[in-house]
Amino acid sequence: MLKILSRIISSERAEIKDARQIYRKSMEKSRDTVFYGDNLCPDTTDGRMEILCLHLATIMFVLRGHGKTGSQLSQAIYDVMIDDFDVALREEGLSDTGVARRIKPMAKMFFARSKSYADALGADEGVEKELSNVIGKYIAKNEGDPGIFIKYINGFHANLRENNLGQIAHAEFIFPVFP
Repeated sequence: MLKILSRIISSERAEIKDARQIYRKSMEKSRDTVFYGDNLCPDTTDGRMEILCLHLATIMFVLRGHGKTGSQLSQAIYDVMIDDFDVALREEGLSDTGVARRIKPMAKMFFARSKSYADALGADEGVEKELSNVIGKYIAKNEGDPGIFIKYINGFHANLRENNLGQIAHAEFIFPVFP
């Protein structure tokens, strides 16, 4: 009974607060200009979304290895991301139906990328090749060398795995230098 009352009285669940920190840090990193330009990711709205997906998918993949609590935090990150998309679309002046119509494909896009990155990072063999295929398909799009993104995401994945759940939840992880 006390848990129910504390949730009602509390303004926000702990995992949502943690998810906001993680999302904010990932969003800031995804906006770093080093990811965009010639032979890199296109500096467009879609390109920025791709880099955000790359970061969040990697974090969420590692979180799933931390049991139920990690999975709950992963879901909270997704919820925070969708809320952010909702706010951004409303700021563009879209109505409720317009927002719903635009968020659905964005969510599908994120799920597709997230699954592709998770499959690549979780591959028993050939992680480099799998990441090359995914990054080539979504980020480099035959315009650049996916190798620098592979090195970056492998480094980020390794950094995340060295952190415990508490460190990840408090966004105490480190992004590697790119490129």
